[in-house]
Amino acid sequence: MKTTTLFCVALFVICPITAMAQDEPTKLRNNPFSRPASDVIVDDRIFSMSDESVSATLELQATMIGSVNKLANVGGQIIKPGDEIQGHVLVSIHERYAVFSRNGELTTVYVKPELAKDDE
Repeated sequence: MKTTTLFCVALFVICPITAMAQDEPTKLRNNPFSRPASDVIVDDRIFSMSDESVSATLELQATMIGSVNKLANVGGQIIKPGDEIQGHVLVSIHERYAVFSRNGELTTVYVKPELAKDDE
């Protein structure tokens, strides 16, 4: 009984000490706050993430993901996948971005964050 109690006490004392003895905390492989890569390849298709000319003409203000329908607000106009706006066809809608197609090229446009009154 005494041996078991002594073992348990020693275990509670030694374990935290060995945990604190590690040299450095585990480092992340990626910076979670960094911007995404300029191009992403998915299924041999290239999605351009930084096409400023397209982003300037297609201002994605909001997206809505419902259980049945998905909608996007592009420059104040509400559109759904398959609709065309300014020569671009809306391919897919996601939570913070939408994918458009024009002349066979896919372009990803992100919802621009709203600025606080202090930031203006």
